[in-house]
Amino acid sequence: MNSSRDQTVLTEEGRKRLTERARRLRDETIPALISAIEAAEQDASLQMELDLAGNELQRLTYLLETARSTDAIPEDPDVVQVGDWVTIVSEDDGPSRYLIVHPAEAGVDVDRVSSESPLAQAVLGHRVGDEVEVQAPTRRYGVTIAEVLRERSGS
Repeated sequence: MNSSRDQTVLTEEGRKRLTERARRLRDETIPALISAIEAAEQDASLQMELDLAGNELQRLTYLLETARSTDAIPEDPDVVQVGDWVTIVSEDDGPSRYLIVHPAEAGVDVDRVSSESPLAQAVLGHRVGDEVEVQAPTRRYGVTIAEVLRERSGS
C-alpha cells in the first residue's frame, strides 16, 4: 500500500523554508567556508563544517526534488495524513492542534510535529473520532482525534 506514511510530503511553507535554507548553504555558507579554509591553510574544523554543509545541501536538494506537495495526496478529509492539521483531545491536557510535517520541517514552530514523532505515528492513518494510544518516551497516553484539516497551497 502506498500511503502518505510512505511518501515524502512537504507543506508549501516547509518547501519555501527548506528552499531558502538550501540557497543560503549554496550561495553563502559553503563559499564562506571555502574562503576561510583557503585563508587558514586547511583548518580541520573548517573542513568538517564544509563537509557537513555540503552533506546538508545534498540532502535538502534531494528532498526538494523528490518530495510531493500536500496537494498531491488524495484527499480523505477524515483520515490524518502528512500535511494535515489535526486537533486531538487528551484527558490530561485537553485539546491541542498540530500540523503533521516531514521531519525536515519539524521544529520550525511549536505547532509542527514530525511525522516520525510518537504522536504523529499514533494518529497517521486514523480517522476523526478514533481514540489512539501514543507511546511517548516517558509515558503512554490516549488521545481522541477531534478534527482533521488539510494544509493546502494558497490557503
